[in-house]
Amino acid sequence: MTLFSRYIISLYLKYFFILFVSLECFFVLIDLVKYLDELPQSANLIVLLIFYDFVYASNFILPLSLVLAQIVLSISMLRNSQFTAFLALGYSKARIFLPIFIVSFLITLLFVLLNATPFAYAKERVDLIIERGYLGSYKNDLFIKYNENYIYFEKIFPLLKMAENVKVYEVFNKQVIKIIEAPKATFIEDKWKLEDARITTLDSNLEVGKNPLKIEEQKTYETLEGFKPKILDNIYEKQGSVSIVDALEAIWLLKKQGVNTQKLRSSLYALIFFPFFAPLVMVCLARFTPNSNRYANIGGITLGMILGVLIVWGVFFSFSRLSMSGFLPPEVSIILPIGILGLVSLWLFLRLFKE
Repeated sequence: MTLFSRYIISLYLKYFFILFVSLECFFVLIDLVKYLDELPQSANLIVLLIFYDFVYASNFILPLSLVLAQIVLSISMLRNSQFTAFLALGYSKARIFLPIFIVSFLITLLFVLLNATPFAYAKERVDLIIERGYLGSYKNDLFIKYNENYIYFEKIFPLLKMAENVKVYEVFNKQVIKIIEAPKATFIEDKWKLEDARITTLDSNLEVGKNPLKIEEQKTYETLEGFKPKILDNIYEKQGSVSIVDALEAIWLLKKQGVNTQKLRSSLYALIFFPFFAPLVMVCLARFTPNSNRYANIGGITLGMILGVLIVWGVFFSFSRLSMSGFLPPEVSIILPIGILGLVSLWLFLRLFKE
């Protein structure tokens, strides 16, 4: 890495961290004021609330901070004539901005990878702390089909990976052949382990004088391989958060069952593609950065850039929400706009090299 690249990157990262931390603190402070009457009594839970709220806010703050940091860097270099001096020394716009394009892309890629981890469930944990005062969520009275089985959960705790009062109905040729009941079940090693299971087997060949029911009890009984509790949570939660990994597994499961996957596909595309809004917009802004502050209205340019970024971000965010609500297909409302922005950015990036 050249000395010039290190210099540009250090300036950019300085502005980025200042903006990111400032906006995050502002967001968290506003949320704390909003939840002031509902804050838990435990100091530990308040600390966790602040942490998870900080993580959740990064979904909105990180892309904006990446773009705003470039705007601040550009205006700062224009005001002190550094930008003009670099151009006079033979550096092109593409060479000046390329280091920060790479840094913003790597930060965005890292953020997308984090969305494949429990990092994505920060909002859910914030809601749990505020609404219930603890971090263990549960769902009541759920009934779902999985492969050839029908499963009933009286209570399921997705975060704890356990359930209470579980009934599994095994079906063959549209007939119930076995009923497994258990007061408690735990998800271990990609399987549900039912404890103190009561297994009722139904004989399909009915004969007079013969008991068609065979009842046995087992200390443990393993079933429902691959049926993760968080997948079940995502299926029933209308506005629930979801990680990339869980979204992929849930889509695969629901497709096998013939269930609509639009909400999950919307969440998946938003997690993967929406963050790249930042580096793509940064390329567009670089193309319209003036070469000198002598004939440019710096105040007007700054205001125009910020308003333009916020408007574009708002449009993309609105499209993603319309997709999650089921109003628009996610391929049209998320992938298509990002694809168009990507093509425009590529065209402008190639033009930068020609200047």
